[in-house]
Amino acid sequence: MSNATSNIRGACPTLATPLQTGDGLLARVVSNEPISIEKLRVLCDAAEAHGNGIIEITQRGSLQVRGLTAASAPNFSAIVKSFGIGTDNTPPLLTSPLFSLDAGESFDSTPLVSQLRAALRADRPDFQGLGPKVSVLVDGGGNLHLDALSADVRLKATSNYLYQLSLAGDAQSASFVGYVSMNRVVACVEDLLRLIASWGPTARARDVVAGLKWGKAHETTRPACEPIGAFPLKDGTFAIGFALAFGHTTAPAMRRFVLSAEELGAPAIRATYGRALLAIGLSFAAAEQLRECAAKLGFIVDSRDPRRHVVACAGSPACASAKLPTRELAPEVARAARLFVGTSNVVHLSGCSKGCAHPGPAAVTIVGPDRVVVNGRASDTPRATVSSAGLIADIERLCMKIRHG
Repeated sequence: MSNATSNIRGACPTLATPLQTGDGLLARVVSNEPISIEKLRVLCDAAEAHGNGIIEITQRGSLQVRGLTAASAPNFSAIVKSFGIGTDNTPPLLTSPLFSLDAGESFDSTPLVSQLRAALRADRPDFQGLGPKVSVLVDGGGNLHLDALSADVRLKATSNYLYQLSLAGDAQSASFVGYVSMNRVVACVEDLLRLIASWGPTARARDVVAGLKWGKAHETTRPACEPIGAFPLKDGTFAIGFALAFGHTTAPAMRRFVLSAEELGAPAIRATYGRALLAIGLSFAAAEQLRECAAKLGFIVDSRDPRRHVVACAGSPACASAKLPTRELAPEVARAARLFVGTSNVVHLSGCSKGCAHPGPAAVTIVGPDRVVVNGRASDTPRATVSSAGLIADIERLCMKIRHG
């Protein structure tokens, strides 16, 4: 097994190279498709047997398991790989949450994703220079789109069997490159990744865009979408989405959810962006029953839940870099953040200035142990400091001020 990755912003944990944290090793499982009920149950069992039983979903939809040890991490990795749950693709490949299943998709992009998976393998010499966070995104164009997610190379299916190709950013900020036919997409992506790699191991697509002086050509963005709720599928069934409160849960809770989904007829579940889960292939009545079960487990079943407006990293003591018990504070902060319901504003609780859980700006960011950043990132210059005793009251005052201008 490779050495654990270093605890720095930019290091990416994988199954093969877990990240050393305050509560042990952290392994990330990246899956581009729904995971069968049986496999997800096994993953829950493995997380409890080989880790500390904490399961997370990242903002970009990866599963993470905490508390592994140098002795147990290889066993966990072997179990996950034997079931074909995760991939260690380099660069990471992101796909739409209901890829090939979504009733709103123009056409099936499954063959393209299969070709990209085969092409974007870690052992390619011409990709060795790529940075660990360089990513490729394929948006199938359905109801659960990926407009809000950033990627180095973006592909979006259009209504005329072409892919819109753009670089460096989300749907609004990325630079438009052109439209590519299905039989040319893989070659174009390979060329662009080789170009990024030629700029050095720290380069991202934004560096190439700036260096070549490409201008921005914003595409028309679609209304924001939340992966919480019921979504029609092509076969007449539904997918229903729930979010993990503050991005984490326990293996026993996840197992109970998975078994309930199975009893109600769901063959598979997908982890997706927004720290959410989608149960696939349910009748509408069964989806409503699963919603009740998820609520009892503490999952978020309503997009207007104030907890959706709080982003919290693992915090102390789980993270060795953190100087704030973010997850302990998060429920109280969510009550203060109720004023943000109906807006896109979030409160970011960051244990340190790396801002791993939310790299972008937030309306309010609390950086451990006591710094406050308004409308900025965790690494920005703080506006003020707060005391632990007055933290919640100060956050509520800031939320009120921002909400009411």
